[in-house]
Amino acid sequence: MHVFLSPHFDDAVLSCGGTIHRLARSGQAVTVRTVMGQKPDFRHIPRTPVVEELHRRWGGGEDIVNRRIVEEDEAVRALGATSQRMTIWPDGLYRTSRRGEALYPTREALTADLHPDDLAAHLIPTIALSPHDPVRVLYAPLGAGNHVDHQIVRNWALVLKRHNPGLVVKLYAEFPHAEDERALNDAMLFYRPLGLSLRTERMILSEADAQARIVACAHFRTQIGILWEDERALAAQIRQALLRAGEGQPAEVYWCLPD
Repeated sequence: MHVFLSPHFDDAVLSCGGTIHRLARSGQAVTVRTVMGQKPDFRHIPRTPVVEELHRRWGGGEDIVNRRIVEEDEAVRALGATSQRMTIWPDGLYRTSRRGEALYPTREALTADLHPDDLAAHLIPTIALSPHDPVRVLYAPLGAGNHVDHQIVRNWALVLKRHNPGLVVKLYAEFPHAEDERALNDAMLFYRPLGLSLRTERMILSEADAQARIVACAHFRTQIGILWEDERALAAQIRQALLRAGEGQPAEVYWCLPD
């Protein structure tokens, strides 16, 4: 089984939609597993400026998580895969300390170091693969953009590989953040002190795969208007990214952890 770890309700599809479609179309079992998938209790979320700003831009308050879940389910289904959610941890936007203080109250905090009181950062990397979870290939975020939730899921993937040497782990560059060359280079700096020699793999896609990613990503209506002006701009940026990755033909790039 191919499992794509998605920190939030859109990351894996936005970044790997073509690969997901190609694998599912070939008869492979493919699952998109959202890690920060809890619906927060909106009576107790931190009322920080970044929460208020994003809720306003997303166009919703208490129903926003439900809307994002629906968007992801539609997008994953359009690609022929199945979606799963881990429901213990909410988005970093909403996580608090034991005293109820926001761990990441600003945009800057969300892309800085992990907070020492963030239980998700401590506990998620301790989760082992179940013997009833036949994962053959695991896909996880590379860390472009440095979002704290992406850091946590990346760290978990590294631990899983260490404890399961036969597991194939492929890291994906998060779209659209990886379109910024500096963000991609900064992400790669994390791996150098670890002595990991990442092998680059290019997944060549058909036109049907490329179009499927564009169609699936259009389901993320809460993000269009924030990250892109409209669906046409989203489609154009995806197309450009695919052609650049494949040097003229549609492709998605992965960085494979060494065996």
